[in-house]
Amino acid sequence: MSVHETPDSFDEFCSRFASEESCVESLFRAKWPTGFVCPRCGFTAYYFISSRRLPLYECRSCRLQHSLIAGTIMEGSRTPLRLWFQAIYLHARPQSINALQLSKIIGVTYKTAWLICHKIRYGMSQAESGNLLKGCVHVSDSMYCKRLTPYFDWHPQEQALLVGSSLTSKGTIDQLKIKLQSKSQLKDKYDCPDPATFIRQNVEPSSVPTVVQAYLDQYCYYYNRPQRSVFGLLLTDSAIGRTITYPLLTRSRRSFRNTRSARIIASASALMG
Repeated sequence: MSVHETPDSFDEFCSRFASEESCVESLFRAKWPTGFVCPRCGFTAYYFISSRRLPLYECRSCRLQHSLIAGTIMEGSRTPLRLWFQAIYLHARPQSINALQLSKIIGVTYKTAWLICHKIRYGMSQAESGNLLKGCVHVSDSMYCKRLTPYFDWHPQEQALLVGSSLTSKGTIDQLKIKLQSKSQLKDKYDCPDPATFIRQNVEPSSVPTVVQAYLDQYCYYYNRPQRSVFGLLLTDSAIGRTITYPLLTRSRRSFRNTRSARIIASASALMG
């Protein structure tokens, strides 16, 4: 079975990827879909070195030894691959998962689960950044965590958003982008953010027109891909995407410490019906 044909149940998935060997095989195919390619010289022949926890691939030309998780979101991690695979599977479901739930399901500490969650979302954000809206595109402003108050000032939990969508010939949503906007540029909560930067960064020129951001990118990542193939696509993006370090993540976390980011996906799902 291909990784793009994901088992429906978590128990079935865990049975399929119960060993490190099965995970190594699938990660190899996701990282090098046409076969090994040396990142230094481009040579395709290698020696297989199995004396370590994870195998090394030594280029037969330049002798560079390359780890399977080097250059992936898992780079530098000591967590077993089967637990990474379980975490990726759980993030590929429509209801997703938070760090506390993940720590209990795969049996790791909360800190490890938190880091895994954010590394996977970072991989999603990288993949989404190259996925531009095409064709007929609608862009409008919106607000996350809107509070019904008689005042024009922003509530601390309210966040300004720009939402863009490309439409099919039948007028239904095909692709989706949701981006957090700076409130400092808006005179009050009813002011509309300037869409120029959003359009330049997220819409193809030929078309007609952060921690909270990671949750928005996660929602768009799932929405923009075939549901039966999300795990395989996310595994591939995890295999080719750059990692992000704990210091960088925690620095961003301190900047948004008072933001209740975990409610983003549920609110976005409610808006989309």
